[in-house]
Amino acid sequence: TTRPVASPAMLDANQRRRRHEATHICHECGQTFTAVFSLKRHMQSHTGVRPFVCNIPGCTQAFFNQSDCRRHERSRKRHK
Repeated sequence: TTRPVASPAMLDANQRRRRHEATHICHECGQTFTAVFSLKRHMQSHTGVRPFVCNIPGCTQAFFNQSDCRRHERSRKRHK
């Protein structure tokens, strides 16, 4: 089953921001992407695979993408 990802207003705003047509479609949820790498990164959210693990000793959090992991590691508040 597919479910709406965002409200109609959010979808409209997203379409206006795009410079290229979104031709890559997630077959799990119907979300669209303008680049294949964005779809591949998004697909990790459906598989549950979290390959990026926090490097701070004692922290066991893992993330779908490297940028989220890096932001987490830079946040000192999360490791006190």
